[in-house]
Amino acid sequence: MKASRACFRSALTRAASMGVCSRLGVVLLAIVSWSAVLPADGAPNILLIITDEHNFRTLGCYREQLPPEQAEMWGPGSIVETPHLDRIAREGIICTRAYATAPVCSPCRAAMITGLYPHETGVPTNNLVLRSDVPTLPKILNDHGYRTGFVGKWHLGGTGKPEWAPKIDGGFQHKTFMFNRGHWKKFAMEADGPAVAAKDNRGQPSYAVDGANAESFSTDFLTDRTIEWMRQSKDKPFLAVVSYPDPHGPNTVRAPYDRMFNHLRFLAPRTYGRDDLPSPGWLGGGKNHAVFRGEQMSLYFGMVKCIDDNVGRLLQALEEDNELESTIVLMTSDHGDLCYEHDRLNKGNPYEGSARVPMLIRYPKRLRGGHVYSRPVGTVDVTPTLLGLADVSHQSAMQGRDLSNRLEGGEGLGSRGDDIVFLRNAGTRANWVAAIDDRYKLVLSANDRPWLFDYESDPDELLNFFDRPGTAGATKRLADALAAYAAKSEDPYFSDKNITASLQQCRAIKP
Repeated sequence: MKASRACFRSALTRAASMGVCSRLGVVLLAIVSWSAVLPADGAPNILLIITDEHNFRTLGCYREQLPPEQAEMWGPGSIVETPHLDRIAREGIICTRAYATAPVCSPCRAAMITGLYPHETGVPTNNLVLRSDVPTLPKILNDHGYRTGFVGKWHLGGTGKPEWAPKIDGGFQHKTFMFNRGHWKKFAMEADGPAVAAKDNRGQPSYAVDGANAESFSTDFLTDRTIEWMRQSKDKPFLAVVSYPDPHGPNTVRAPYDRMFNHLRFLAPRTYGRDDLPSPGWLGGGKNHAVFRGEQMSLYFGMVKCIDDNVGRLLQALEEDNELESTIVLMTSDHGDLCYEHDRLNKGNPYEGSARVPMLIRYPKRLRGGHVYSRPVGTVDVTPTLLGLADVSHQSAMQGRDLSNRLEGGEGLGSRGDDIVFLRNAGTRANWVAAIDDRYKLVLSANDRPWLFDYESDPDELLNFFDRPGTAGATKRLADALAAYAAKSEDPYFSDKNITASLQQCRAIKP
């Protein structure tokens, strides 16, 4: 048996060195050595905090990095204070250009937990089932002596709703408080376990928030369960994932958060109602146009504030247990929310408000506090980077990057050419693919000409810079990177004729 394992490991190493990228190769390389090992002395805990549909501008630490007109997108002074999330950034690293690998719930979560692109995970769109033969963060850490637990929204187990402790669990050992899907607002503990406490007139689980308090409201309830679980079995390091269903809609929150921001005068974003400018074909026309409602922003801010207060409780619990300095804390979201930018709510497109996500990492043993990492990061990079920070060795071939050394060493490592992230629309049919560097975003779609956004010249993303003077080099660089990504990942979206033609057009440009 030992000899067989040694041969298998050798084959994996050879395949990795040869750049095996076929679908079969990814499956083979994804398999890890399943022999359990004891954690190394001083192995860090990992706390992964995931929010849902979270606009990055609602965090104070991101507003500090932006000019006022970008930081206060919904009018002067229309901000929510987030001191506890800001603390993670202040004592750790803020990634200012982090992006959802596919800006919809399930495909991004699949990429985040496996380090693979969505089309390799079995979950290219919502409500599908995570493949059992791909690596996951908990599977790898289980084999290194960690105890692993997940609390909150999972959304990788198929159609079950809420489906507590779903059958498809990604390898988490503790899943009592994992539910498959839904944006529930009120929970309770019943004789047979957790349940949705709000019911409709048919007795079915409901998204209603009526009567929710600091014990039953979803964000508070899930925080309590996470703290309880982290405090168990102190003889092993832990991976704790808490996945809040907020600030995803419906925009409702318990008192006093439901009225906390009613005094603010919310204004529609500058990009709202710009009928004088062309709309990209990949946006889907006017069918998703949203009528601006300031009271919805007030409630959205309330959900964010409740999350921040509960992140403070998580940090306080770790401090009380003398665990904070030995715990890697990473906070991110599965995608953003446009919050009326470009006349849209929610997500699903490559605009910043939809695709850009918060990403904060605190681990004083390796990461310098107060560092700003402005190079692109994808949520597909989360698992390999966490394993790198924890110094956990593994033989899983991941498509995401281990950025631990770059984050530790600062921005002097690497060149712009190898700091490009790739995004794609959620679904099984190609609509758009994108490549992003530290300034530009190139979007190729099935139903429009190429779009090039220049974040420095046009942070509102109102204009298409494709084919404009001075942009040829950026266009070709990103197109060449997309071509390499397509070949290596075998992304089926590049079989679309218009995407392929656009890619060839961009690569043929003479800088």
